[in-house]
Amino acid sequence: MFTACHKEVREEVNYDQVMYGINNVAVYSSSAEKERQKTPVQYISILYGDLFGQRIPNNELNKLTLISLANGDKTMANELILSHYLNSPQLLLPTDQQMRDDLNTFVEATYIRFYKRYPTPYEKLFFVNLIDDDQAITVEMVYTAFILANEYYFY
Repeated sequence: MFTACHKEVREEVNYDQVMYGINNVAVYSSSAEKERQKTPVQYISILYGDLFGQRIPNNELNKLTLISLANGDKTMANELILSHYLNSPQLLLPTDQQMRDDLNTFVEATYIRFYKRYPTPYEKLFFVNLIDDDQAITVEMVYTAFILANEYYFY
């Protein structure tokens, strides 16, 4: 009987295109716990989930990921994607009046929605005073500020 050597074959799995669903997540106690930067796919998926409260359709994720990856200026690409979402008729935002009726609750809910943590007392005081002092600030402006901040790019 003949015996021969055989080569072991291993399959490598690439996890770059994992689809992210909407799940309950643990709330961070501070921004210092966020150490890993989101990939373009993660950023787009999480942004869509945070704004619309549902999972992003695959065809839209693929389209926007290609746009993001093809663009050299990632910040500009992210701003364009955010602008696209904020102008969507399907987006349900609180009204400016609802925001101003209970600023403390709005600020806390916004921190949890986008940063997955509660604001520190100073952060809460800062945003409550900022929004209260400037009647021109809208919900869209606040959401844009939170989403374009460095903390939103990490998890």
